[in-house]
Amino acid sequence: MIINDRSVVAADGTHVAYGIRGSGPPLALTNGLSTSVFFWKHLYPEWIRRFTVITWDFKGHGASEPARTPGGVTMPALADDLRRILDDAGVDRAIMVGFSMGCQVILEAYRAYPERVSALVPILGPFERVFDTALGPLGRVLKHLVRRTPTPIFSASARTFGQVARLPLTVPLGRSLRLIGPEASEADMRLFTEHLRRGDPPTLAAMALAAQAHSAADLLPQIEVPTLIVAGDADVFAPTRLVGEPMHRRIPGSELLRLPRGTHTSLFEHPREIGEAFAAFVDRHGLLEAV
Repeated sequence: MIINDRSVVAADGTHVAYGIRGSGPPLALTNGLSTSVFFWKHLYPEWIRRFTVITWDFKGHGASEPARTPGGVTMPALADDLRRILDDAGVDRAIMVGFSMGCQVILEAYRAYPERVSALVPILGPFERVFDTALGPLGRVLKHLVRRTPTPIFSASARTFGQVARLPLTVPLGRSLRLIGPEASEADMRLFTEHLRRGDPPTLAAMALAAQAHSAADLLPQIEVPTLIVAGDADVFAPTRLVGEPMHRRIPGSELLRLPRGTHTSLFEHPREIGEAFAAFVDRHGLLEAV
């Protein structure tokens, strides 16, 4: 089980939960919006045998408190939360792995403190304006809905959605809409629906808009550490053609793992492929010795 049993205080006063397990070079895992550490469950057991693994929850997620200020949900602010976690854990430098919106956060971490990043591994996520590449035209509709819906109404709607998401037909419906991959188990998806029910809606809404406002496009050509990009051709949130390939072209010397059947739930569905590619990447760049 992955447990975030420590905490740091963010710049805005919010308590942010994190955990640290394993031994070896540091490996920091950053979740996506509306997710928590359970998305790493299939890769975590292998990784803690080779690395000191740091996990954490965004504000308003998992064991962390809701954000205390609007400024606490921006991508630079979340990257600063990660810096504070590294400081508290006594970690000077780490391999940064991000899933979904976590990709934007680890890119901002590299912008803010590149000397503490030994490698970047963005998995199934964007480098800018998340709604512009997610869900086709529906992404733009969702952006406007989140922006224009009053907070009390959004919060009530999100809580209702969290309850509805627990119904038996939710996973089959999600598969039919390609929001959930065909190989994601119902047990794994139940972890997501349970977590979604406990999240803080105002924090999630503000964070989603902050992710839409953010861009690391200017940073990509300046990245000088080994970078492995994982992208799924069937990922409706961050499709390879719109996200993975452009990121790969812009980051000098980057590597691209393209999953032909990859969806946004590929951490549940394709952990073997991702784990093997990551292990080869680490060995190829000598990261077990260099970190």
